[in-house]
Amino acid sequence: MTFSLVHINGTVPGFSVKLDPDAPPVTIGRDPNCKVPVDDHQCSRLHCKVWFDGTDWRVEDCHSRNGTFVNSRRIESATLRPGDAIHIGERLLVFIRQGEPVSGVGWQPAMLESTTFVALVPSSEQKEAVVGQLKGNGNPDSVRNAAILCRLAGELHEQDSAESIMSMVSQALVAGTRADAIVIWLTGPDGRLRRYGSDSDNGQPSPLASLVLHQHEALLVEQTHPSHKSGASTESTFIGEQPTSAICVPIPQRAGCRGAIECLRSSPTDPLNSSNLELCIAIARQAGLALENLDYRERLERANVQLRNEVAGRHRLIGESAPIRHLLGMVSRVAATESTVLLIGESGTGKELVARMIHDSSRRASGPYVAVNCAAFQESLLESELFGHEKGAFTGAARQHLGQFERAHRGTIFLDEAGELSLNCQAKLLRVLEGHPFERVGGNQRVEVDVRVIAATHRHLPDLIRDGRFREDLFFRLRVIELAIPPLRERGEDVLVLATHFLDHYRRKLGTGPVRISPAAGETLRSHTWPGNIRELKNAIERAVVLGTRDEIHPDDLDLPERSASSSSPRKSDSAKPSPSPKLADAELRHIQSVLQQTHGNKTEACRLLGIGRGTLYKKLQEIEEYFGDNSAKVDE
Repeated sequence: MTFSLVHINGTVPGFSVKLDPDAPPVTIGRDPNCKVPVDDHQCSRLHCKVWFDGTDWRVEDCHSRNGTFVNSRRIESATLRPGDAIHIGERLLVFIRQGEPVSGVGWQPAMLESTTFVALVPSSEQKEAVVGQLKGNGNPDSVRNAAILCRLAGELHEQDSAESIMSMVSQALVAGTRADAIVIWLTGPDGRLRRYGSDSDNGQPSPLASLVLHQHEALLVEQTHPSHKSGASTESTFIGEQPTSAICVPIPQRAGCRGAIECLRSSPTDPLNSSNLELCIAIARQAGLALENLDYRERLERANVQLRNEVAGRHRLIGESAPIRHLLGMVSRVAATESTVLLIGESGTGKELVARMIHDSSRRASGPYVAVNCAAFQESLLESELFGHEKGAFTGAARQHLGQFERAHRGTIFLDEAGELSLNCQAKLLRVLEGHPFERVGGNQRVEVDVRVIAATHRHLPDLIRDGRFREDLFFRLRVIELAIPPLRERGEDVLVLATHFLDHYRRKLGTGPVRISPAAGETLRSHTWPGNIRELKNAIERAVVLGTRDEIHPDDLDLPERSASSSSPRKSDSAKPSPSPKLADAELRHIQSVLQQTHGNKTEACRLLGIGRGTLYKKLQEIEEYFGDNSAKVDE
């Protein structure tokens, strides 16, 4: 099997150099003594060499100044395949298998010897060619071409596959140029040109397409001697007579060329002309934009699927314990309804996660999900946050503000720490739950919303009702369905499952850290009472990953506070007892003291570790101090 290097441009386009596997390497450079001399100021004296290594033909750069490129990629050494384009400065050579025509229809390498380059349009002038086609000059061809371009633009906008885009482009080219054949060449991941629609991966690309891809120029060529043939290498699969004229234009994109389009005509008396060339340039630019938009849309769809999978992973309960399996079953049943849900449980047990799961599994999943922490706002601001306000409603209200209920229209609103709602907000919330409209603060316009309400609290609401701090009628409206979220200490082996999950999460996020949890650390995790529940566990694992220096997490990496006998005793949910027992209050106080000591009195950091707001921290300290009176321990400010 014989191979050759064919000059595509330069002073002798079409000139070929036969490669002999038994001969010394073929040298290429500016030196006249090179086997393939190249008169190009960007070429080094000895630029590169081509030789047979016993199995494949290879090209190797000889420490040239400007580099050697194969299929537009700079190489030091590379294996050559038929159709590979070698760029040396401005010179372009193609490695071909002799006796094998171009893949499918195309301008054959041997035809270059009798090729006349009628027009070359550099990339800088191709936009003007498009404008010229659209403006026209009043002749019938210009009017027809403008109509073809406008119709094609509308059709390409509706296509959702490369196949349909290429089909539309081919039809427009045939209609506009009356070409006998259209060949579309696209660059593959390796930079090689491949004929679009061909099942074969071994066909040789057209020399015109290789030249266009190299120079980014649009070409109009004619055969000076169309009857010239030089053996099998000039014979193509062109239907009918040999092509006598051709147009080849690049398919431009922002990041270079996607490929090239070749139009061929066999009529010697009616060759392709400059008007056809301008139309091809305009169509190729539309094709490039359509393909780029399709790629962008497909990347967005893949990213969307990936993000949805990640979000779904974040919004799911992890664990196999009996309490979690029961809760998951209840979530599935509740999600299928429109009923109001009240989630009860200690802080950090995952109440918001359960609320999000209910929303994502419901008929409202495509609507908004809005979460509001009622404890994070002062009483005077919470009503405005939930229900909005009108411009001028109070000092600083410079414009109208839509409340979270309006933002959650046709979706779900999650009211965390619902026990912190003021009585005025409770009254408005009750009216919304009963289907009545509400008014923004400072306004009189009635606002109607379609919202599902999920509320959560760690407080025992009957106690608040008894103290006159929570409306009993609202309690019953919220408690249509009540779900109790189990604390972490009641979930058995879920502690290790969650710890492993958080370890993997932070290792991926940080790119470093321990790879496993040691048996001793696992036992420490199992025996800990977790008053901070999942938040405390997550923070402990994050701390161990960030500060750990070993492959395993050990007990000292967890830095968990020691517990007294009273604090390590299992306790029931806050919401399940009418008032805090001394053991519960003592455990909470000791835990808060421990965290504040750990953060050296930094309450912002303490709130982050405890998973509560600053206001909640002060309220908790005040409640415990009031319960114990003078005997309660004091926390340094």
